[in-house]
Amino acid sequence: MSRVASLLACLLLAASFCAAQDAAPSSAPAARTAIPTQLAKSLDVKKLKVGDEVTTKTTVGLHMPNMLIPSGSTVVGHVTSVQSKAKGDPQSSLGITFDKIEISGGKSVPIHGVIQAVGPSLRAEPNTGAAGSGTLAKETGQDQGSTMPGPTGTIGPVGSTRSASPQLSPNGTGVLGIRNLELDKDAVLVSSAKDLKLDSGTQIMIGVEMMPAN
Repeated sequence: MSRVASLLACLLLAASFCAAQDAAPSSAPAARTAIPTQLAKSLDVKKLKVGDEVTTKTTVGLHMPNMLIPSGSTVVGHVTSVQSKAKGDPQSSLGITFDKIEISGGKSVPIHGVIQAVGPSLRAEPNTGAAGSGTLAKETGQDQGSTMPGPTGTIGPVGSTRSASPQLSPNGTGVLGIRNLELDKDAVLVSSAKDLKLDSGTQIMIGVEMMPAN
């Protein structure tokens, strides 16, 4: 009898284990992508506070699961942290999280997005100094994600006109072409300059996770 009881106990244990596996929720990873955008309005840490809205515009059409998001769509985010460099403080900083993409018809796509890379506006503008460093992915298929010191060949003396700005790649990370500005490991912009300002048109590559629609 003891052998029969042991066999039944083993069968019941195996059945319980299988049922628990079947009941476990799926943990499929969220879809990830990089969205190239440009800043819609200038940002100045002296004038910002936590919770303030930040908007950018997509610069290309995006093929998302079951939808097409056209170029020029608005990406809405908010300030998560801000610090202005005051007397005695070593740096200023700015953290932003992006929450949704607004599309036509009053609809929006929820996202969780953070700053992946930052670069100067692609419009020709007066140069303000030496380019910063960052990671710019090459389009040749070679050495993806190599670190570059900035395109110094396109940067002239202070006050000259920048003939071309480095264009961010979806695989690029960090800050490219803007002096005294860095992106830390928590996706927060940090500046050692007196003020942290981003002009309208500044390139912002947003790394996002698509959130399930409500």
